[in-house]
Amino acid sequence: MLELLFERRSDPLENPNTPMNDTELMDYIRSHSGIHVTETEAMSLAAVYSCIYVLSSSLAQLPMAVMRREKNNIKPAEDHPVYDLVRHTPNNWQSSYEWRETSQSHASGWGNGLTRIIRNNKGEVIELYPSFPWATSLLKNGNRYYYSAYDEDFGLMAIAPEDMIHIKALGSYNSAWKWGKSPIRQHAETIGLGLAAQRYGAKFFESGGRATGLVTPKGQLNKETWGMLKTAWNAAKLAFRETGGEILLPSELDYKAMTIPPNEAQFIDSRKMTRSEVAGIFNIPSHMINDLDKATFSNISEQAIQFVRHTMMPWVVKWEQELNRKLFTQAERKAGYYIRFNLSGLLRGTAKDRAEFYNKAINDGWMDRNEVRALEDLNPRDGLDELLISVNAVPASQAGQGQPNNPENTND
Repeated sequence: MLELLFERRSDPLENPNTPMNDTELMDYIRSHSGIHVTETEAMSLAAVYSCIYVLSSSLAQLPMAVMRREKNNIKPAEDHPVYDLVRHTPNNWQSSYEWRETSQSHASGWGNGLTRIIRNNKGEVIELYPSFPWATSLLKNGNRYYYSAYDEDFGLMAIAPEDMIHIKALGSYNSAWKWGKSPIRQHAETIGLGLAAQRYGAKFFESGGRATGLVTPKGQLNKETWGMLKTAWNAAKLAFRETGGEILLPSELDYKAMTIPPNEAQFIDSRKMTRSEVAGIFNIPSHMINDLDKATFSNISEQAIQFVRHTMMPWVVKWEQELNRKLFTQAERKAGYYIRFNLSGLLRGTAKDRAEFYNKAINDGWMDRNEVRALEDLNPRDGLDELLISVNAVPASQAGQGQPNNPENTND
């Protein structure tokens, strides 16, 4: 019996013929702010778009390569078929950056980043093709799971789990280990408040920056005069929107503002609070989405380090583990093949910071000068491969012993 476990649709409420379970139906209920919160709607909120962009672009820019460990040596495995795919051209339409940016944006916003693995007749990976989370379902037929994905180029496909790279966000309460839950769905109230404030601001300025109010006649009106006054009022509002200035009211009408002005409704503070809360949902430092209210030069530097450690590192580990178990066979993993992201790109720092780091690495003897030149994209030089050891750094067993070539330690 075919069992539907998870399915993503563009908007099931628009299609009454599409069945929905209770969990899916609750996902589509409007938030208390009155806004229909979906991933697509949420992306129109600047804070949500900025957070997803920061996450996806930060991961996409990290250097990534297939490596091989052979005994005590580690080197790039440029001869492996997967090397060129993950580093340069995963498919005919995307670069490695674009592929990772797309998949990470889907995982951050929709909760699931999906990539279909295409193999040749020998079982070798020849292409990595993205699959949209809203057009992909996880199905179960008996004891066998598979992904059902639709693509306009390939049509409807059944994909085995081992042929689908699946990067998940935190799961929902009933499917934590099979399908990720959209952060936007989980925080619909917070994001809905931001969307409501954004729409209110748009309507406020669309109406000319004036609060709506009550228009009342000063005397008795009949049907004819009422129609004339209503036409005159609508014409006055239209002229105001197009040219600005004051509205000229007929003498028979009186106007009284009824709504609360934005400053009294704390409109600006509400938008700032929402922006800060959205940054917290995605674990993004506020200054990275241009919220600089409480930012200083010192804490921005510390927050950048925290971003790498506590925001990007978990995503990087997810990517590495998923790619390693899906792109390599067990024999290849035992042979030492693995994929590695290099986080030093996010911790590169200023020229002064790098100079101090390299100086300590060279003087402490755990990096040679040609290795430093390679990190700065400079060609190696002869004679710079030898490790330098500080004269003050000696093994503990030799502590207190004089150097044989030091004149101060020779006996007269």
